[in-house]
Amino acid sequence: MSGPARSWFVGAWRRRSIVVPGGDPTEPCEAWWIQTEHAFVDVRVTLPGHEHNGLPYSSTRAFAGMFEIADGEARWHVELDSEGLVPRTDRAAASGLFVSRDDPLLMIEDAPGRFREEWVQCAPLGEVELVRAGNVVAVRVGDVSGVVLSVDGAVSGRVWHGAQSIGVDRD
Repeated sequence: MSGPARSWFVGAWRRRSIVVPGGDPTEPCEAWWIQTEHAFVDVRVTLPGHEHNGLPYSSTRAFAGMFEIADGEARWHVELDSEGLVPRTDRAAASGLFVSRDDPLLMIEDAPGRFREEWVQCAPLGEVELVRAGNVVAVRVGDVSGVVLSVDGAVSGRVWHGAQSIGVDRD
């Protein structure tokens, strides 16, 4: 017996590349975005030698919060952020967030004039779980889990995929 069908955006997404206008696709981070129907965890760790890459969404950080699609926009309501920029809402035109027609395991986030990211689905099957409290967001999609939490105002996060993990430690 299988569970309910997932929404097209639910998954454990690992970024394959980011490109800005006039640039070439590159990946300066190990970046994971774990998205459930109503919440997300995002953890990015800059690769050695790429710390000052100048690219958007490409620094070491952990952030998490609630998610919705409304009024033609995808909205990530960021409640916890290791860079301290909360609360805020990151927005994308719903038409700029889509699954590739050529590859159903590839999500594209296209912000014309700013950047284009390609994300690979790493957990196309499996259960989806969410735990949320005032200082923690934890999600699991298939065998990929992520948590972002705040302790005494310092935010940290970690993503686990099998025996591997990446993390952003609190200050």
